[in-house]
This record gives sequence, structure tokens and C-alpha cells, in this order.
Amino acid sequence: MNTKKLDMFMNILKFGLVEVGVIACILVIGGPNAEAVLEDQESFREGASLGMAINYTMLIIIASIAVVLLFFVVQLITNTKKTVYSIIGILVALIIYLIFWAAGTSDTNESLALLEDVQVEQGTIVTTTAGLYTAIICLVIGVLAWILSPLMGKMRK
Repeated sequence: MNTKKLDMFMNILKFGLVEVGVIACILVIGGPNAEAVLEDQESFREGASLGMAINYTMLIIIASIAVVLLFFVVQLITNTKKTVYSIIGILVALIIYLIFWAAGTSDTNESLALLEDVQVEQGTIVTTTAGLYTAIICLVIGVLAWILSPLMGKMRK
């Protein structure tokens, strides 16, 4: 396929997806709020506008996952060594997350000072804490690698 045609197709696809997303958001925002009559809220939940927004979101999520998996398959075929390193990095992050998730947290709704109307399950607190700790550790490792990589290069010479 010609590069110009591919770029044009991707731009049309990008703008088309954004337009549908904006329309879905307008339909959801235009729906009844929490102060509306319960019958209006239920009819909105069962209606086409919310269904379209949910289905569109699911389509985007599934398509994104498919593109990422396709990318990894293509990269495994064309650039095996770097792709294996990328997959190893993802697996290391998963292991770090699972360690923090298994360790749990001492945080509770009370220690986080959550209001009565925003109380959450303990499992939500544990998974959120594990995700935050994983992100912080991976960012620190990335910054250290970025800072120390020139020094390591000089030490090898």
C-alpha cells in the first residue's frame, strides 16, 4: 500500500473514531443526572444512547488490545530479540505488581479518611496500592537506567 494512501486512511479513521466518541459523550452527558426521576434514569440506562456509548467504548478497548497483540506478533517475527526483552519487561512489571498485591496493604477506608458516600472494598484499596507501588518502582528503575546508561557505556570503554 502506498504510504500517502495509508496516512490518509489512518487520518480518516482517527477523525471518524473521535467524532463517534464525541457524539457518544454528548449523548451520555445529555442524559439524566442523579437528581432526575428514577424512571428517567432507568429508561436512560436501558436506552440506545448509553448502550451505544458502552458498546463503542468496548469496541475501542478490544480493538486496542488486538492491535497491541498484532504488534507483538509482527515484532516477534521481524525483531525477535528486542521484542523478547519488551515482553520480559512486561512480565517483570506483572511479577512486581503481583508481589505487592499478595503483600496487601494496611490502608483502610478509615486510614484514607474516605467519606461515607465513597467507601470502597478492601480489595479495591489493595489493587490500587499495588498498582501505584508498581508504577513508582518501574518509573524509578526507568529513570535510573536513563541516568546510569551513559556512565555504564563509559565504564565499558
